[in-house]
Amino acid sequence: MDNQDSSPALIFPSVPDDFCPTGNWTQIFQQFTDTVLASGTVNIPGLADVTTQQIQTINDYLLNLQNQVDVLTTTQVRQGTITGLTTADQTISVTFSTAMPSTNYTVAFTPVTTTFGTPSAPIFAVQTGSQTISGFTAIIDSNVATITTLDWVAIHSA
Repeated sequence: MDNQDSSPALIFPSVPDDFCPTGNWTQIFQQFTDTVLASGTVNIPGLADVTTQQIQTINDYLLNLQNQVDVLTTTQVRQGTITGLTTADQTISVTFSTAMPSTNYTVAFTPVTTTFGTPSAPIFAVQTGSQTISGFTAIIDSNVATITTLDWVAIHSA
C-alpha cells in the first residue's frame, strides 16, 4: 500500500458476516481486536520514498541544532557601561551583578563618542590578573576628551 495517491488513512477489513463472539466484554473485544483491528494498515502516501540517507541527513541536522541549543544554554553574557571617563589614564573596576562560572571569559569594549577626529586612539583593556568570576578592572590609557562613555560586554562560553 506504499506510494498511493490518496490521503493518509487507516484501513481495516470489514467485520466478517459470521463474526459472533461469545463471552464477557473483555473476551469479545479481544476477539474483535484479533480478527479485525490486527489486520489493519496505515496508508501514508510517499512514505516509502524516504531513503535511509535522507533520514540520516535529517538526524544529522537535528543533532546539529541540538548542539547549537546546548551551546546557547551554557553561554553567559554580562554587559554594562562605564561613564564619566576623563582624559587622564585611569583604571575602573567592573563588578558583575551575577558571577561568571569561571574566569575564562572574553571582554570587548566599545567607546561611545559624539564627535569626529581624535588625534590618537585611546587604549581600552582588561588589567592583567584582574579578571575574576565577579568582575574585572578596565584600563583606559591615553583617553581623549571626546570619549566619556565606554560600553563593555563579557562573554563566557563553556
